[in-house]
Amino acid sequence: MILELTALALLTCSSRIHEGWGFLCDTYSDFSMTVWGLFCSLVVGYFLGCVPYLLLDFLKIPFFEKYKVQMTRYPSKANLEKCCLNLFVLFFFVMLPMIAFSYPLFKSIGVSREAPLPSAFTVILQVLFFFLVEDFGNYWLHRWLHTSWAYKNIHFVHHEYSAPFALAATYAHPLEVVILGIPTFAGPVVVGPHLFTLWVWLMMRQYEAVDIHSGYEFPWNLNCFLSFYGGTEHHDYHHYLYSGNYASIFTWCDAIYGTNLSYKMRKYSRDC
Repeated sequence: MILELTALALLTCSSRIHEGWGFLCDTYSDFSMTVWGLFCSLVVGYFLGCVPYLLLDFLKIPFFEKYKVQMTRYPSKANLEKCCLNLFVLFFFVMLPMIAFSYPLFKSIGVSREAPLPSAFTVILQVLFFFLVEDFGNYWLHRWLHTSWAYKNIHFVHHEYSAPFALAATYAHPLEVVILGIPTFAGPVVVGPHLFTLWVWLMMRQYEAVDIHSGYEFPWNLNCFLSFYGGTEHHDYHHYLYSGNYASIFTWCDAIYGTNLSYKMRKYSRDC
């Protein structure tokens, strides 16, 4: 009975999604759905991910405070205001124009909004591939951003906060947003996915960035179940000491290229 109800719920949900997608296609142009749809995916994925952590930082509930990596360090009102201003500029004057100017590229690689929508399996498989490509490309570009010139002129903005918080996940120099946008779209360029898959990918990528910058290491975080996922503590270390743990998503690149050795030693000495 449970299996039948689950199957019915999934079919109903799928039907609603298809109906909603058909309505969007009938109502909006291809350009609007591509450009504004992708932009909304960025905004929704980012700010929905931020809200729970902002509440935790604001309320300072004792039960959750013990899960904060840098326990006594919370963003101030001035931090949040400055961060919001930076994000407004980045989203509307950097990311939105980037997406709009990339519209011909999306069309040339085969991004389409046409029915039928891809299957759930196809969406999941392609998004996982995008995460792999993103992680590898981001790792090397991030390492480059820590070279003397790049850090001094570009990456220093993102490292203004040594105790990261959710809203600061994309707090950065405009040029850094452009540079790190390359691996974000590298996977889709290879695959040429359906527009719906691209929406899902950008939303998930934004949420993942918020997750690793949240400053909270909960026992139910994904890295507690998947050891190859970096997670909050892994990236918090990078902000705390300004080096090592360069990968944005997984732990593989840091392990292979030895940029997690000081992190592993620190964890070992702490656990002992």
